Amino acid sequence: MYLASLSWSKAAKIGSGSGGEIVAVLPMGSLEEHGPVGPLGTDHIIPHEIAERIEKRIPDRALILPTLPYGVTPALAGFPGSVDIGYEALCAVLKGCVDAVLRCGVKRFLFLNGHGGNTAGIDTAALYLYHKGGQAAEIDWWVLCGQLRQEWLCGHGGGVETAVAMAIKPDWVHMEDLFESQVIHMSPRLKNTHIHNVEFEGASVKMMRDAADSIPSGDAGYGDSPSRASAALGADILNAVTDYTVKFIEEFSKIDLSAGRKQRNNG
Repeated sequence: MYLASLSWSKAAKIGSGSGGEIVAVLPMGSLEEHGPVGPLGTDHIIPHEIAERIEKRIPDRALILPTLPYGVTPALAGFPGSVDIGYEALCAVLKGCVDAVLRCGVKRFLFLNGHGGNTAGIDTAALYLYHKGGQAAEIDWWVLCGQLRQEWLCGHGGGVETAVAMAIKPDWVHMEDLFESQVIHMSPRLKNTHIHNVEFEGASVKMMRDAADSIPSGDAGYGDSPSRASAALGADILNAVTDYTVKFIEEFSKIDLSAGRKQRNNG
């Protein structure tokens, strides 16, 4: 079910009866650059699509919140069209969402995330929920797909993200603008393996820069080139990620939230 479709009186009854087993799902991402061909909305249109598929599969187990399209993305703000709302704003919104579902009697919450910059805010909101008697989970779809299949390992603005965006919004992917990826390494011995990571003598070290200074082409596929994107590849990934997430929600809905929880004496 969709929270936005309910009246307040119906929302008040979600947690009654078997409603305690419902999992609230917040699809969330960002509005930011995704390489030469990927749409700015890549990070939120993908979780939104997955959430819609979840609702069709298990409408009695998943309470879908409206998709959050903005996130924390300061390093990418130098690219036109990217929106960075900052950590504090994201935390405030996520805590507000947590409080809202708690007032509906729902204590289980899944952050269905499409953007890595949101993780710190999600962790903060998840612990906030835990201290109020609930439990949160986070699924980063782009990490999950690489765990499901090695060939689906994902780089920012690379072939995997582009393919999934293509499967959802084919007219939003601009393959006619494709050009060769550009990476500016720190030095000949400190080569970027990700936007903010360099490899040195077999180990990875984080070195923060504005993304425009390390990946001026906007994509950091590192083997996951946008050129390999296809709608068929994107559809396969969407199906696999949705299947996994549905199974996870079904299991999450069954757990005992009191198990292992430390009893605090506030007296």
